[in-house]
Amino acid sequence: MAISGIGNNYNNAYRSTYAAQKNEAAKKAETRDAVSAQAGSTKSSEGKAVSDYYSYLKKNYDCMSKGNVTISGEYLMKCSGDPAKAKELEDFLKRIPELEKQGYEQLSAQNKALGGTVTQYQQTWMIGKDGSIQSTVYSVTETDMTNAERMKKSMDERLEKQKEKKKAEEKVKEKAEAKEKVEASLKSGYYGIMNDFEKIMS
Repeated sequence: MAISGIGNNYNNAYRSTYAAQKNEAAKKAETRDAVSAQAGSTKSSEGKAVSDYYSYLKKNYDCMSKGNVTISGEYLMKCSGDPAKAKELEDFLKRIPELEKQGYEQLSAQNKALGGTVTQYQQTWMIGKDGSIQSTVYSVTETDMTNAERMKKSMDERLEKQKEKKKAEEKVKEKAEAKEKVEASLKSGYYGIMNDFEKIMS
C-alpha cells in the first residue's frame, strides 16, 4: 500500500510538470506568432511606403518616368522614411536635366573641335545604397573625317600648343639672361648695356 501511494504521487507530480511545460510552450508559440505577424505587418507597410514613394517619384520627375535613373531599394527605403534624405534625393532629381544639358554641350564642343557632330546622347544615373551617384553616357558622333585623320588633327593641334609653350618659355629665359647681364654690367661699372636693356623691355 505504501508503494502504491508513492507511485500515485510520482504520477501526479509528473502529470503536473508535463501540463505546466505544455502550457508554457503554447504561450511561447503564441508570442512568437504574434511577433512574426507584427514583423510581417511592419515589412508589408514599409514595402507599401517604398512602393508609394517610388510611384510618386516616377509621376513627378521625367528622369524617373523615362527610366534614366536607377535607385537602390535600400536607399529608396531610407528616403521614404526620412524627409531630409528624401529632399536630398529629390533636389538631385530636379538637377538631372541641367546636368544632362551641360554634359551634352561639353561633348558637342569637344567633338565639334575634332570635326564631328553628336547625333545621339543619353545619360543614365545609378544611385547606390549609400546615396553615391554614378553616371554613364552613351553617345553617337558623326564626322566627315576618318579616325586616322581625326587623330592626326588632334596630334597636330597638340604639337602646335607645345611649340607655342616652348617659345614662351624661351622668351622668358632670354629676358632673365638679359636681366642678369644688365645687373652684372652695372656691378662691374660697364654702361654700354643698351642692347641688353632693349631685350628686357621687348
